[in-house]
Amino acid sequence: MDKSVFLYVRGDDYSAMLFDQNFNAQEIYEDMIRNGESSRTIDGEDYMDIDIVEFEKVDTRFMKWIKSNLCDYDYLKGSDIFEVKPEK
Repeated sequence: MDKSVFLYVRGDDYSAMLFDQNFNAQEIYEDMIRNGESSRTIDGEDYMDIDIVEFEKVDTRFMKWIKSNLCDYDYLKGSDIFEVKPEK
């Protein structure tokens, strides 16, 4: 069964935006899997909670459409999802 895997990042007002600028989602995901984590908190200069969420395969075009048409840009600065390649 194919699945879609995302990191759900949320925290302070700009947590998701700063996560996207300062971290590689795939590397964080792989590190979390190696450490047996399904969630992680980064509590440094910026605070963010990160959860691994999995769904049956989701069309990438659909996800882009959702973000473009149904999500508020300012909201996505603080809380967003980042698609990663699932571990085999």
